[in-house]
Amino acid sequence: MPMMPCNKSMGAMYANGVNGYQKDLCKAFRLPLKAAELGLPSAHSNVSEAYYDGEGVMENAKKGRYHLEQAAIGGNEKARHNLGVEEAGVGNMSRAMKHFMIAARAGYKFSLDAVRDGCHDGYATRDEYGRALRSYKVFLDETKSEQRDRAAAALRLQQLDDGNTNVLVTLR
Repeated sequence: MPMMPCNKSMGAMYANGVNGYQKDLCKAFRLPLKAAELGLPSAHSNVSEAYYDGEGVMENAKKGRYHLEQAAIGGNEKARHNLGVEEAGVGNMSRAMKHFMIAARAGYKFSLDAVRDGCHDGYATRDEYGRALRSYKVFLDETKSEQRDRAAAALRLQQLDDGNTNVLVTLR
């Protein structure tokens, strides 16, 4: 199992032609596919995108959907959100809101925004949005730590030192 993230990362290097790797979309597809076969949810998500976009493999919406579902089942909140987007695209707003609520509870901000918009448009109730918002906040509180806050502040300072003037630093 330790090779899964390595396969996924190497796939990205081949896809972008970085770190001394020649750009090779076929190899960029095969490596995350192997990681997906071993059960890595984020690899399923990458394979899904490749099938939808036809990068390194022929376009195949059915296989793309399968891998998107596998990623969502494995806990990938972006994949869960994307399932909601697909369902909304074909008019299944009830199913779309369910996907968005699950992803929002897992801390995915775009899904929380989709539930808010669905509430505004009548596809979700205020109570459902309230539950999603509370769950989202609980998730954020659980992932907060003093060590993470210090690391984020250090990163912002590093970005300033590197000349990135688009960074706003907020230190307490």
